[in-house]
Amino acid sequence: MKKILTAAIALAAAALLAFALIPAAQPAPAFALADLSGRRVSEADLQGKVTFVNFWFPSCPGCVSEMPKIIEMSHRYQKQNGFQILAIAQPYDPKGAVETYARERGMDFAVLYDADKTAARAFGTAVYPTSFLIDKQGRVLQTFVGEPDFAELYRQIDAELAK
Repeated sequence: MKKILTAAIALAAAALLAFALIPAAQPAPAFALADLSGRRVSEADLQGKVTFVNFWFPSCPGCVSEMPKIIEMSHRYQKQNGFQILAIAQPYDPKGAVETYARERGMDFAVLYDADKTAARAFGTAVYPTSFLIDKQGRVLQTFVGEPDFAELYRQIDAELAK
């Protein structure tokens, strides 16, 4: 019981920290990582597109639970030129495990490996999965600690794409 209570308090503190570090409508922090094919991706690539940034790793139970929904979201918006997903894998698993996971599950969006957690620190992530919805101007609209309500997320994405 004590471990569960401690974990719940830590999760709540991390959630508050995530909201405090990047308040809504603030610019997304600077970052630069290579995706699994070697293409450099940075905050400049957020301009002009609605972006869902997901911090995850393959051995994270919550991340594995939500990833099929993120893949489904990718398929849903694949014909929308103004939408993109960035899946930023954390180094709790080796890069090879991330590559295998992405390939086996058909992750058809940018998967980046944050080897030294610089992007995670820039975004202020402390628990995983943590995701951010970013508007076409590169501003953080919402932070999701844990799995988002995908129906509501779709409404938000649709509204941003309509702007």
